[in-house]
Amino acid sequence: MHNIHGDIEFDNVNFVYPSRKDVSVLRNFSFIARAGQTTALIGSSGCGKSTSISMILRYYEPSSGRITIDGQPITDYNVKQLRQNIGVVSQEPILFGTSIYENIRFGKLNATRTEIEQAAREANAHNFIMQLPNKYDTLVGERGIQLSGGEKQRIALARALVKQPTLLLLDEATSALDNAFKYCSTFERRHQVLITSFLFLLLGVLAFILRFLQYTAFAISGSKLTERIRSKAFACLLRQEVAYFDRPENSSGAICVRLSSDALAVQEMTGTRLGAICEVGAISQRIAASFSATETFFDLFDRTPAIDNTSTEGQKLVDFRGEIKFDQVKFIYPIRPTSIILKKFQLHIKPSASGSGKSTIIQLLERFYDVTGGQLLIDGVDIRKLNLQLVRSHFGLVSQEPILFDLTIAENIAYGLENVPMDDIINAANKANIHQFIEQLPRGYETKVGLKGSFLSGGEKQRIAIARVLLRRPKVLLLDEATSAMDSYNEQIVQEALDEAQTEDSSRTSIIIAHRLSTIRSCDLICVLDKGQIVENGTHTELIQQRGAYYKMLAQNDSQLS
Repeated sequence: MHNIHGDIEFDNVNFVYPSRKDVSVLRNFSFIARAGQTTALIGSSGCGKSTSISMILRYYEPSSGRITIDGQPITDYNVKQLRQNIGVVSQEPILFGTSIYENIRFGKLNATRTEIEQAAREANAHNFIMQLPNKYDTLVGERGIQLSGGEKQRIALARALVKQPTLLLLDEATSALDNAFKYCSTFERRHQVLITSFLFLLLGVLAFILRFLQYTAFAISGSKLTERIRSKAFACLLRQEVAYFDRPENSSGAICVRLSSDALAVQEMTGTRLGAICEVGAISQRIAASFSATETFFDLFDRTPAIDNTSTEGQKLVDFRGEIKFDQVKFIYPIRPTSIILKKFQLHIKPSASGSGKSTIIQLLERFYDVTGGQLLIDGVDIRKLNLQLVRSHFGLVSQEPILFDLTIAENIAYGLENVPMDDIINAANKANIHQFIEQLPRGYETKVGLKGSFLSGGEKQRIAIARVLLRRPKVLLLDEATSAMDSYNEQIVQEALDEAQTEDSSRTSIIIAHRLSTIRSCDLICVLDKGQIVENGTHTELIQQRGAYYKMLAQNDSQLS
């Protein structure tokens, strides 16, 4: 394949997903992206932006029309080599449970340390990495759980930049929302099953033949060994002096028994049994590993978790009001004991109030972790003394990466609840500004969303997740970048819906985590955190008047938008 220059052209492209043939995603779609230039695709959620990215990567082929790169049809390029020239940063960054260094190196396996650090600088990730105790050797946890959404996104961007791709595709690269999908062929699976079955049959026949030969060989060798022992013993007896035979234990009867039984006793540890002994010796290391593994399981069985999700113990609040107080809270992630996340953290959120803060606060409220020091109080009671299941039942969480299941839209909205009336589901969807979109689908609320919501855009998934939370009518509403994947129009409407959800229940407490400052202006309390401490707090108007950190962030945000 010749070198790719980078000119991309969509010429009257039409596309429908195989699973939703009645819905046209792209219609007569045409545009040209020139090499060396930055081309932006904008539009509302579900308009086909991510789909066009998928088609450049050849995850799908157009239903009609054509896509060319440097004037050549994209189908003329080898798929593997084409993708090697493309760097992709998707809405949901995928990180592996290894170090930051290794995660970036996955973009280019032969990259030097210098190249990796340079890519991190270009992705604006180097500074925060160097502040970590182990720097580039810091473990990110399974799927990057130890990092925030923004940090994961920057590492994913560095991974794309390290190989210096000809084409750089950024699919909502600042929102940490998207999903990955797999393609699996039924015929390939069937072919693999047939081959595997034949191999197992062949292996069984071979094992039978070898086992028979082993048994025969060991039986013959054992018999010959017994014969040699008896012959040599008899020859030795003939050389003994007469006095030897005068002893009772060396009488003729005793000698005959010895030649018979002792020789057989030796044979019992040789011959066919020698094969079993050899097998035990061959697997001795595996036996030791098995004992070690068993010990590990029993350690797991005997371990008492610090936070037991299934525990029915703990105090149950009769009237859950939603008053939250952080009293001199200190928190450190167990995997990063030298990095203090919260330090002498003091915050009081009254019932029915709304406030903004940091993702770690939500993790502590949900008791994903316990505080390292200080107290976290719910309605005046230490959260560690409360019944965990009851506490979580009063919380409604919408996170940065919404989790959808391979079910219908209605089942996803009602997930976890039983016998939910359809009217309640529709009402929740209306509040989340997703009802009209659902009604436009051929099967409406019975539409399957695919694995992890793969048939929907990031914004559509997020709105379904919001509808699921609103259906539960929680006492405490936790929003962690809940509108980050939406266009400005939908963001405004959903924000209005969330505001209405707040006023719907006068006792509801809301905590909002947001980088878009426009989403938190109406909050009763805004807390600005820096290095684990609150540097300033107040309402939007009060913080503007202080002209401190919040004012500077707002000014920077406005300058970026202008």
